[in-house]
Amino acid sequence: MSPATRLAATQYREVFDRVQDIIYVRDLGGVILDINDAGSRFFGVAKDDVIGRTFHRHVDDDQAQSLKSTNTILLRDGVDRSTVELRNARGELRILESTTTLVRDDAGLPIGAYGVMRDVTDSVRDNERKTRELEEARLVHLALLPKQLPHHPHLDIAVEMRTASEVGGDYYDFVTASDGTLTIALGDATGHGLKSGIFGATAKSYFQTLATQRAPREILQTISAAFRNLGLPAIYMCMLLLRIQERQASVVAAGMPPFFVRRSDGSVEKISVAGTPLGLRRDAFDGTVIDLTPGTTLLLFSDGLPDLHDPDDRELGLDAIASCFAEGGDNAHDILQRVLRMADRWSRGCAAEDDVMLMVIRAI
Repeated sequence: MSPATRLAATQYREVFDRVQDIIYVRDLGGVILDINDAGSRFFGVAKDDVIGRTFHRHVDDDQAQSLKSTNTILLRDGVDRSTVELRNARGELRILESTTTLVRDDAGLPIGAYGVMRDVTDSVRDNERKTRELEEARLVHLALLPKQLPHHPHLDIAVEMRTASEVGGDYYDFVTASDGTLTIALGDATGHGLKSGIFGATAKSYFQTLATQRAPREILQTISAAFRNLGLPAIYMCMLLLRIQERQASVVAAGMPPFFVRRSDGSVEKISVAGTPLGLRRDAFDGTVIDLTPGTTLLLFSDGLPDLHDPDDRELGLDAIASCFAEGGDNAHDILQRVLRMADRWSRGCAAEDDVMLMVIRAI
């Protein structure tokens, strides 16, 4: 062996053993031909005691079956990427990401493989913990939503919400006073996730407490102050309140998108109610009054609906929603489902980037 070749071999060996990931070379039967220091430390066995052995104890155990599966993939694709579970020197079951590459001889015949394994146990378990926490938060968020729709002698109501992640930022709620006055809340916190879920829980607590005690504008002012006190930066909540007495709906809004009203003659009007999102420093909430004569229908929604994208990255927009809503319907549920079907046809399987909430209120 020439000096240059010996030097190259020495440098290769140093790199081979310094790498913190497990590196090994094996034949197709699983016999270890070489392994680095990281592999020796992981298994707690000297290199000389590993080389010449296999990871499996007999031909039918789990490791032997895994070897067969890996070889099948290697012979077909040349490389196999998988996750394996192995016990380390302390008997702990560890999760390793493994990349195995086929080795061929000068004639092109497969003779073995070399593999690199990285211990990812901590990150996998951390992700599992976060997933459990998000699932728990999602269940809490769902528990905040009303279990049933309110009964009102002059109204037919339907609502649906589709969350874009484990914890949604959209929120709706109802409170019926002793005199029959119905107050409806629709909210949309910025984004989605755990912080948005916290805003939803806070909004519900204040709304349920104040809905029968304060005017809608005062309710928004109180909730906005509560959000500022939470001290969560770069997050706020849009909200719309409807107070329905007899056949009139008083509407106050804080940053929610426009909504549509379909009159009994079939005409559709877009209603924009300006207002500052809750949680910002300036509180300015506009309002309007809508007569709920029989046949009048309201379609309210969060901005997740008009912001839906199709595969060409085009937004659904308000015009398409208005056109679909203009077709009318005999009941709130059918109208809502028709709008959702239209939205599904538009998006054609594209995942929503934000929560989508719709509510239809029809005067009867």
